[in-house]
Amino acid sequence: MRKTYHLFAILLVCNFLSFAQTSDQQKAQDYISSKGELTFSFQVNDPSELKQITSEMSIVNFNPETNMVKVWANAEEFQKFQSYGINFKVDDADNSSTGVVMSNEIEMMQRSSEDTNPSLAPYTLSFPMTAYPTYANYASQMQAFEDNHPAICEMIDIGGTAEGASGGNKRLLFVKLSGNVSTSEAEPKVMYTSSMHGDEITGYVMMLNLIDYFITAYEDTGHPDHARIQNLLDNSEVWINPLANPDGAYYNSASNTSVANARRANGNNVDINRNFPDNVSGPHPDGNSYQAETISFMTLADNNHFVLAANFHGGTEVVNYPFDNTYTNHADTDWFFLTGKEFAENCQNDAAAAPYYNNGYMDAVYANNMWPGVTEGADWYQVYGGRQDFMNYYHQCKEVTIELSNTKTPPASQLDDHWDYTREALIEYLIQGTYGFRGIVKDAISGDPLEAKITLVGHDAVNSHTVSSLPFGDFYRPVYAGTYDILIEVPCYQSVTLSSETIANYQTKDLGEIFLTPATVSAPTSLNTSGTDANSTNATWSATTADSFDIRYREVGSSTWIEVTGVSNPYQITGLNSETTYEFQVRSYCGANSTSYSSSQQFTTLAFSYCDAQGNSVADEYISNVSINGFGNNTQSSTASGYSDYTSLSVFPDLDLNSAGNSISVTKHWTGSSYREAVSVWIDFNHDGTFDTSERVVYSSSTTTATVNGTFSVPNTPTAQLGSTRMRVIMKYYSNAGNYANDPCETFSYGEVEDYSVNIVDSTLGIENLDANTVRIFPNPFKNSITIKTPTQNNYGVEVFDVSGRVILNQKYSTGNGTINLNLGTLSQGAYFIKVSDLESHSSVTKQIIKQ
Repeated sequence: MRKTYHLFAILLVCNFLSFAQTSDQQKAQDYISSKGELTFSFQVNDPSELKQITSEMSIVNFNPETNMVKVWANAEEFQKFQSYGINFKVDDADNSSTGVVMSNEIEMMQRSSEDTNPSLAPYTLSFPMTAYPTYANYASQMQAFEDNHPAICEMIDIGGTAEGASGGNKRLLFVKLSGNVSTSEAEPKVMYTSSMHGDEITGYVMMLNLIDYFITAYEDTGHPDHARIQNLLDNSEVWINPLANPDGAYYNSASNTSVANARRANGNNVDINRNFPDNVSGPHPDGNSYQAETISFMTLADNNHFVLAANFHGGTEVVNYPFDNTYTNHADTDWFFLTGKEFAENCQNDAAAAPYYNNGYMDAVYANNMWPGVTEGADWYQVYGGRQDFMNYYHQCKEVTIELSNTKTPPASQLDDHWDYTREALIEYLIQGTYGFRGIVKDAISGDPLEAKITLVGHDAVNSHTVSSLPFGDFYRPVYAGTYDILIEVPCYQSVTLSSETIANYQTKDLGEIFLTPATVSAPTSLNTSGTDANSTNATWSATTADSFDIRYREVGSSTWIEVTGVSNPYQITGLNSETTYEFQVRSYCGANSTSYSSSQQFTTLAFSYCDAQGNSVADEYISNVSINGFGNNTQSSTASGYSDYTSLSVFPDLDLNSAGNSISVTKHWTGSSYREAVSVWIDFNHDGTFDTSERVVYSSSTTTATVNGTFSVPNTPTAQLGSTRMRVIMKYYSNAGNYANDPCETFSYGEVEDYSVNIVDSTLGIENLDANTVRIFPNPFKNSITIKTPTQNNYGVEVFDVSGRVILNQKYSTGNGTINLNLGTLSQGAYFIKVSDLESHSSVTKQIIKQ
């Protein structure tokens, strides 16, 4: 009886768990079907597993006490997760919203302040907001801010969304606020942007409230907050973008009038906050192309140096500061904690005060917690491709991520409460952008402003420095209290260090104008190369000061340099010939002033080293014949191993550059029964020592067909290069039909690999479409140099070939006087072809020249 009872209990529990998982599975499928995404939770065995998870899905939250991780996934990512067989839980609160009221559902009212200040015209929306705006109401209100307050407010459209016109042409809108908004001034730029996750929209409404509050308090001299807001807007530019993902916010609302079905992803089902370049994970860390929204914000950051920023989210209540992608502390961790704690405390105090008495707001506690409501990036969980790290690392902007509400889309009835909780914190955080060191960097001779790098010596690391910006040369450096040596650097100028500069928290210290003296520029030294292979090398050098370089290189003994201008150090020289000795030189530029070229440094390219490939057995099958354009190599009686090297033989006729319809056949041989063999052929057209997929000219699946026939094209330059190159033929056995030999560098069980040489020539050397009589080349024959007279002053290309078609020289010239002088003294005696091409009319002429 006892065994029966225990068994019944176990079955009951198992059935319950099975039912629970089935219920979660059904919920998951329902949300995937309706929204194309899902937020769900599961337990990991160890926090170290989070690194793998974040490479496959977006982590939303992690509880280190329970090892429960909450993630977001699109349909494709969730399908992959399901293949792991891990139990998970779906919470409706993470995937749907309640209590949503839209602005078109309530009666539009004028702001109450209009009664006391008639100059404030009616708006589309009323403030503080108690409903979510439709997109049309939102866009209209953003424009109304500018229309009614043009002296201090400008609306800026930075771009469209992934959905584009099909989604209603929703836009990424900013309001810029400043005391003299139409005039560019030397003042810090600070920025707020919200809801790049479309269903985390508390901040969407808070930002609209904040814009209205700033305008009201600034223009109403009797407002109790007038002095503070006037000081902020008169001494900074405040940029506010309430909605960074309109497609996600209005998902499944064809008229863009409801956020009830809002989702995290954009219109392409991509998480924008995993889509930015990452200094740890690299470009495209999520494997997606940069989205329209991502590109717009990247362009905004390229064109504006923001000193301080925050992007707002939901799902918890915490201030998260950098770094997200590494456990390394930011150099300004103390400052980030100071300002984060201030934000959290302001929220906590205002929520706990009358009439709310909410003692549980903005107090989330996560790993390595030092204060409720504050956490440090990766200590919570790692994120790659986030905008916070992108702005900090690539644009020296002190950006943080602030989660404003546990509920991602709170009921509309709670929106005004959140405004009262966060208003003071939102204002004071922006004011932090006006504190710290500031100054203006100028040229000591001309007085012109300069773009400088400003470093706190011994303090800054991982791009935590700041920069000065044009057109004023001004910089701003918020920093934790202390004493610092400040290094100011500009390429081509003598650096300046300001020693022992002391600053307190909440202090603004103006360092005034800082003048830098132009440096004397000298030619680079210590030229070197590394990583040299058959057709490239990495060139490096030392230069005391420069803002760009020119590099030139040539084969040793040649009289003609190949020059590349405006390069940076290091520089990769490519397109070289194998087993050839070259020399290169470098010169420095500071502005328009250049040095002479440096002394030469030589290097020698390596021989091509093609990858190995072979079949382990030819007892049953091998290649018996390979033919190109009717000429073949029959090896049926000579094949002895799974790899045959015929590269020393001249088997096939020359292949013409830019030709089509070349025939090729590969014949299989079986010693007994016929087996299914796949055949693939590659030609290394670009002479780079590898067999690329684009260079595969035969691709036949595994069949018992004895002969594989096909045609192929030879690309034009630069995809194909003239001269001898390698062709690889693989015949590989498969037990089933329809398989392909995809790898040119593999060892396999049954079959054979054969390598050949093929020669690529340019038959157009004898075809003239530029009038030969209008191009004069003299003297001919010549001893050392020739002169080319052209009919126009266009840009011309000149190529010299030997009789086998090998390129000896390939250079572009600008014929200002219709004359090109060539020194060909290093050529051996004999006949050559010279091809002169008009690069503007795309016509050419080829002539034979004789070197005596």
